[in-house]
Amino acid sequence: MSEPTQPDLGWRSSLPADIQTNESLAKFSDVGALSKDYLAQTSKVTALEAASKDYIPKLPANATDADRNLYYSALGRPEKPTDYKLDGEDANAPEWTGFWKGELHKLGVTQEQANGLSAAMNAQMTKMVAAHNEKMKSEVAIAETKLREEWKSDFDKNTELAKRMLKEHGGVELDQAFDGATSAGRLGFMRALVKFAALTGEDRSPQSTNRPAVQGVNNPYPKSQMPPARTTGFPPIQ
Repeated sequence: MSEPTQPDLGWRSSLPADIQTNESLAKFSDVGALSKDYLAQTSKVTALEAASKDYIPKLPANATDADRNLYYSALGRPEKPTDYKLDGEDANAPEWTGFWKGELHKLGVTQEQANGLSAAMNAQMTKMVAAHNEKMKSEVAIAETKLREEWKSDFDKNTELAKRMLKEHGGVELDQAFDGATSAGRLGFMRALVKFAALTGEDRSPQSTNRPAVQGVNNPYPKSQMPPARTTGFPPIQ
């Protein structure tokens, strides 16, 4: 019985016996082809190493707090919450700013991301405040229009009565409630104040000093002692 024919290994016959028949080497026709492939692969590896030098691997699902701290630090999160610098915020409401710096740090937000979030939040708040102010102006106008229709020629007199009652007897809480009231709320306030003025005798000569006194009404205030007008949301009486 004849011996099995050994494959012709060619240039591979000079290699160590344990790799002579390796299939990965069979595709190369000679040592030169193998050398060229080796150099090309080495160049690719070098390029990949350079590209991945600052690579940050994704956090595993079961990451610990220590893992997260390392990960967030690698991303560029400030070392401490107080290290965040928020333009236009650091001088305002330190408790509010301190709270959000702590939350930003906990979530791993970088300084650049914090700047973007702060700017977006401020822009949104500005829009909300502007919308609120416009709404309040509209409600004040609605309330004034209704009261002018209701009180007609007594509008100026009743407005001064309401201002005087609010100043003399309202107090801070009523002041704040009036300022934050809707148009319907302001209507109720004004009507009630005028009624209270009549019931308490505070409806005496509410006219301002640049208008003649109402017939039959005494003026308890000399011109020099007239109480200053309070801002009620209605236009000042000229």
